[in-house]
Amino acid sequence: MKKFLVASLLIMVIISATAQKALIKGRVFDAITGEPMPGVNVVAVKNSGTVTDLEGNYKLQLDAGKIKITFSIVGYNKVIKSLELEPGETLTLNIKLEPRIELLNEIVISASRYDQRLSDVIVSMDVVDASQIENTHTLSIEEAAQQVPGVMILDDQASIRGGNGYSYGVGSRVLLMLDELPFLTGASSEAKWNFLPIENISSMEVIKGASSALYGSSALNGVINIRTAYPHEKPETHISLFSGIYGNPARSEIKWWGMRNPTYSGMRFNHTRMAGPFDITAGITLQSDQGYRENETEQFARISINTRYRFPKIQGLSAGINGNYMRSQGGNFLIWLNGHDGVYRPANNFDQRFDNTRLNLDPFVVYIPNPSERHSLRGRFFSVTYQNDTLSHTYDNTYFSEYQYYKNFNNNFNLVAGLSTQYVTSNSTFFGRQKHSASNHAFYVQGEQKLGRLRLTLGARYELYRVNRNTDDSRPLIRTGLNYQANTATFLRASLGQGYRYPSIAEKYAATQIGALRIFPNPGLKAEKGWNAEVGLKQGFHYETLNGYIDAAFFLTEYRNMIEFTFGQFYPDSLVNPTLLDFFKYTGFKAENISKARITGFEITLTAMGKKGNLDYRLSGGYTYTNPTDPDFDKRPPEQNTASTDKNILKYRFYHSAKWVADVGWKKLSAGFTFDWHSPMINIDKAFEDSLRFPNGVAYAVIVPGLKEYRQKHNTGDFVVNLRLSIDLLKNSRFSLIINNLFNREYMTRPADVAPPRVFAIQYSLKI
Repeated sequence: MKKFLVASLLIMVIISATAQKALIKGRVFDAITGEPMPGVNVVAVKNSGTVTDLEGNYKLQLDAGKIKITFSIVGYNKVIKSLELEPGETLTLNIKLEPRIELLNEIVISASRYDQRLSDVIVSMDVVDASQIENTHTLSIEEAAQQVPGVMILDDQASIRGGNGYSYGVGSRVLLMLDELPFLTGASSEAKWNFLPIENISSMEVIKGASSALYGSSALNGVINIRTAYPHEKPETHISLFSGIYGNPARSEIKWWGMRNPTYSGMRFNHTRMAGPFDITAGITLQSDQGYRENETEQFARISINTRYRFPKIQGLSAGINGNYMRSQGGNFLIWLNGHDGVYRPANNFDQRFDNTRLNLDPFVVYIPNPSERHSLRGRFFSVTYQNDTLSHTYDNTYFSEYQYYKNFNNNFNLVAGLSTQYVTSNSTFFGRQKHSASNHAFYVQGEQKLGRLRLTLGARYELYRVNRNTDDSRPLIRTGLNYQANTATFLRASLGQGYRYPSIAEKYAATQIGALRIFPNPGLKAEKGWNAEVGLKQGFHYETLNGYIDAAFFLTEYRNMIEFTFGQFYPDSLVNPTLLDFFKYTGFKAENISKARITGFEITLTAMGKKGNLDYRLSGGYTYTNPTDPDFDKRPPEQNTASTDKNILKYRFYHSAKWVADVGWKKLSAGFTFDWHSPMINIDKAFEDSLRFPNGVAYAVIVPGLKEYRQKHNTGDFVVNLRLSIDLLKNSRFSLIINNLFNREYMTRPADVAPPRVFAIQYSLKI
């Protein structure tokens, strides 16, 4: 009897204790896909928790009262619920977890030519995604690149951390690529930014520093790789309509258009779909711009198409062809009328009308027999036709092909190797009315070994280059670096890479006259060579729903045989006693190997994004300091200085620059701004500021009227702020108001190229 009473008492205690508890149960789902999520940690108090099963279900018994319960899993934003439970209560609580975008773990391909996390690369690298390009009302890839810290676009020529100056539209030291294939014109090696299919961009990757060991000539200063997008499972259609008007400049005397302000307008259309094993993306862009400078108008139409067929019977095999076609017409603006009231008006004899066509076709075959191995064979035909009303023309064809092999061994060693060949033909009145050709053939290999937290990289390349069948200087190049994960989100890196750039056909053989400007050929021009060293730190951070990283880097770059267009008298050897007529005939610009360069500096950048309730925010940008000097500056006689001052800083460079892009969204509203600041450009070509003089020193003409006086007044550095406001009218529908150059600053980057005044624009975007 006594044992029975004790047992009964214990049962009553247990029943009583159980009655005091509450039961919480439910399911956890992915907020984006709606799929149930197994393995989610459900924790209420210390030592009290569970994990969701394969169907996302969970059950948890808790004491009654106030309590906080946390739902968490790697890669998703944590959810915390505050509850007050009644004794014996059964509560059903279903949870949706939102995927967390880990910026530090973003997958990139350009740094090593295979997929890797951004945190694991050995060089400085920035990524601009499609959403930032869309949100900032970016009309061309050039504008998107200009938003990257350390990148400056001078009249279509990209410079990364002061590595490039201004060379009149030819000879880029930054390799522009579209889907990992070179996208510079063959004869002049220049970027055609508005030819890139911005309507179908996935992301833009910017590598800072010498990358010739992987990518060859023109990657001396870095790489900008544009990646296009593939279709998703559901078909998507994206339409953007935009229109803008140029406001009146701050100085009324430079306004040339009377009562009717010039405008621009355009539309972008893009459609993607998967039809069984066949993927297709097609886009159209139309744009018309009346121009803020007199007679500088442009109208163009661009068509893009990407196709891919995934062979059902051969796992991992796909093939396709991508292409773009564009025709543009309009007027060129080269030099202003004067520096007072004619900065937006063209000088006499410098006003030209053009009619251009561009075409690229890119066939490819990719075979991935397993996740750790890849074979790819890619090609590109790139054709550029340029004609103007002065009977000048250029017909430029480039043929490029590349085979690449990638292999991952036991998740510890990555190997990438490839063979590439390129052939260029050019027929141009700008190059002495002669036909020219160029070719190069290259082999490259790079390995990456993982040793615990340490990654070691070593790569090499050999390239043979010829112009008109004459072999140019060719030699092997190396690239090496390391990346060490010091902590969970702390990554240290160091790299050393060699670079080179062969002179373009245009630099060697340009023989033309534009207005009063003469340009002379130099067939003996040598290749530029150099190297880049860097040490850097990438520190990731995560706080609640905020995540991002800070990147700091110190860099040193050196070049030899730098190519610059210099002004002077270039008499032929056969001319013994030049006359005054000869003086005029042989005075002008010529590309020459004239100097060395040493660029030191540091850069710090920040990228962060987060979400709190209905508030979304994103911030990216940074500050760059460069000290670009000529090591032989003090050894050269003063009369050989071609710069506008006697200071030892390379021409067309800045000491300081800072750029920021910020966006914040709340429910259906969003706002953002871009900020771009640079210190004064100290040196340009002396010939642009000084008068042209006879041998006896008497002045007779000025190339750019009023430039010296204008720079004395306005060359104080400047900043530009662009503002945007948006509202989501319907689902996947957005209307935006944009004000560029908010404070209506009058500024210029390259000589006689004053930027637009304040611009008011509207944009409507629809995704179906």
